[in-house]
Amino acid sequence: MKNSTNTIITVILAVAVVALFVLHFADKPKTPKMAPMPTGDSTVVMPIAYVTIDSLMTQYNYAKDVNDKLMASAETKQANLNAQGRQLEKEMQDFQYKMNNNAFFSQERAEREYQRLAKKQQDFQQLQQKLSGELMEEQAKTMKSLSDTIWSQIRTYNELHGHYQVILTNQGGSIIYSVPMYDITEEVIKYLNDQYDPSKSTAEKEETDKK
Repeated sequence: MKNSTNTIITVILAVAVVALFVLHFADKPKTPKMAPMPTGDSTVVMPIAYVTIDSLMTQYNYAKDVNDKLMASAETKQANLNAQGRQLEKEMQDFQYKMNNNAFFSQERAEREYQRLAKKQQDFQQLQQKLSGELMEEQAKTMKSLSDTIWSQIRTYNELHGHYQVILTNQGGSIIYSVPMYDITEEVIKYLNDQYDPSKSTAEKEETDKK
């Protein structure tokens, strides 16, 4: 019982966060502008840059806040689930103890208690599935909001500072080979953190949830 209840949160959080972010980011419409073909000087560098997703997710303050909120929500759900699981386990142990010691006054009473516990165990399993679905839905919505924010901010960053023709990510097969000179991760993280206002983000999220 204890191992099964602990599994639900661990597996979900271990797998989903970066994967969901990459999927949402990859789905964004891309409208790159073609750079003019360089002529004469073969050393002209095409303005391409890439962002390291792992660094972005661990250093961007908004992403860290989002992860903290997801973890807090998951921990609360897990604590409630564990409490119910321990109660159910205790009742099942009590039932088994009474059965072993012929403590029930009648077979009918023992059967009723057995049916009650079986129903309670079924309800508990359904609750596990329900919480798992809620966490996955919460993660998907949060990661979409995060990726939308980063996409919008990167476009603004590029207009103000970069003027790159293409900005790629280093996950999802977007880059096979890259030269370090094109890595603008630190610049983007600094820009994102400079633009991030926690109070404003909370207000925007509440406004989005109302829609």
